[in-house]
Amino acid sequence: MLFFIFFCSFVNAQTPKVNVIVPPSYETDTSKHYPVIYLLDGELNKEMLRGMLERLHASNGAYEHIIVSIDVVDRLNDFAPTVNRDPRGPVGSGGGADTFLDFLEQDLMPRISKQYRTRDFSTVAGHSIAGLLVIHSFHSRPDLFQSHLAFSPAVWWGAQETAQAAQNYVLSDNDTGTYLYMDIGSESGEMRSIYDAFAKTILQNRSTDLALQLNEFDGVPHDFTMAAGLYSALSGLYTYQRARGL
Repeated sequence: MLFFIFFCSFVNAQTPKVNVIVPPSYETDTSKHYPVIYLLDGELNKEMLRGMLERLHASNGAYEHIIVSIDVVDRLNDFAPTVNRDPRGPVGSGGGADTFLDFLEQDLMPRISKQYRTRDFSTVAGHSIAGLLVIHSFHSRPDLFQSHLAFSPAVWWGAQETAQAAQNYVLSDNDTGTYLYMDIGSESGEMRSIYDAFAKTILQNRSTDLALQLNEFDGVPHDFTMAAGLYSALSGLYTYQRARGL
């Protein structure tokens, strides 16, 4: 079943489109509560995520989830944490990620918890520049989500401030236990080298509380890395959730 909800309290009056998809058992088992996946760029990806979750659940490979699908008007502004000054990219774009996370934390997530039967376990998932938002949330608001799925995250953005901040967070003694999934496709050049260095730092310096899963899909173009990695990401998420008694 698909519900539509719309919120108006957001920057520049550019209202995100929010769709909520509840799992098949939601109406028949009214005592059950569900973990939530907040899916960025949901219009493109929500049916893929819904179908994969239902198929995995049918084979005891995933829990049922409520999916909150989110689409914004200006992806670069709302998902990129910093303003890009590199002339090789869209100069002046970005910088609105914290305002977007404020919207999630202060408006959307409390409303979802109030209107739906949720469990105290939320995941954020995004691809490319939305994956950069996932990484920004991972280090800047580590308690906001309990798992983070970043498909081919654009850690090369700007002056790589997000990648550096995330690395500093992992190197610190303040990192919080979570599940982090990342993957990369056939990207090359600086995009690949920055991602590889970022992933290597996290892999070598993570605490025991950080469950990390990495995939490389060398023959898969950037646009398809979410499709390529979704099974692995959700399978790892299920293992992480079970280990914590969800």
